[in-house]
Amino acid sequence: MTLEGTHGLWGDLHRPDLTPENSDFSIIGIPFDGLASARKGAALAPERLRFWSQHATPFSEDRTRLKGMSVCDLGDIKITHPESDFNLILQRVATLPNMPILLGGDHSVTIPILQGQRERYKNQRLGVLWVDAHPDLCDFFDGSRISHANTMRRALEFGIEPHDVCMVGLRSWEEQEIDLIENGGIHVYTASDVAKRGMKKVADSVRTVLNDCDAVHISLDIDCLDPSAAPGTGIPEFGGLTSRDVLTLLKGTQGLPLVGLDVVEIAPPLDPSEATVFAGLKIIMEYIAVIARKKQSEVQ
Repeated sequence: MTLEGTHGLWGDLHRPDLTPENSDFSIIGIPFDGLASARKGAALAPERLRFWSQHATPFSEDRTRLKGMSVCDLGDIKITHPESDFNLILQRVATLPNMPILLGGDHSVTIPILQGQRERYKNQRLGVLWVDAHPDLCDFFDGSRISHANTMRRALEFGIEPHDVCMVGLRSWEEQEIDLIENGGIHVYTASDVAKRGMKKVADSVRTVLNDCDAVHISLDIDCLDPSAAPGTGIPEFGGLTSRDVLTLLKGTQGLPLVGLDVVEIAPPLDPSEATVFAGLKIIMEYIAVIARKKQSEVQ
């Protein structure tokens, strides 16, 4: 399918003449869903996100102008044998001179992403804002230690401290995760907590926690959203966050030392309307707006 739209790639922000050294963001696709335990399809997300990014405009919803930001789309990293190929992701993330935005793929691809960020910010406090229906804290799952249910357990082993992790939107659990959730020091904000307290208060709490970090990576599984908003995902969980909740949380990260984003588990074949793809695209563009507002404030 040819890439033709109303705008250029990534809402006109992508410039093919730029390199990571002279752009704000590197966008990298990871079209892999081989470690998803249920329904497949997330491998097709990078292509669909790119296609529809040509219908995004260079503005955020609050009219933040994005034209001053630049994107270098580096294409895809192909994964055939994750046990060895995940190292390609690790090395690419660890050596980037600008900010990565990564397009999954199932959530297993975030294992090398976080390992790469840990390498990149050696001897610094790396925080993680984890937005997901599931904590993905299993040690073994479906016979694997690197499946999409093992991601945050592996990240803790890379040296990310539990007290520097905020998990928002959780509402599904495995027995082997419970001790870490209840006694491990991770900051947990369930979807029910958000409904009771309101996302503004939750976002304020998250910002207070992560503000002590030197760097913060956001990992967002599209199943954080209620299936009514994003049905195209491998394991949809009833009772999730609203679209407005997620946008409020993103806006609430303003002021944090953000260093990257991954958006995972969008499975286009499971949602013929492609509403789930559009949700992921909106999240990416609003994340760019958070960085744009920071950049604009530094110039003033």
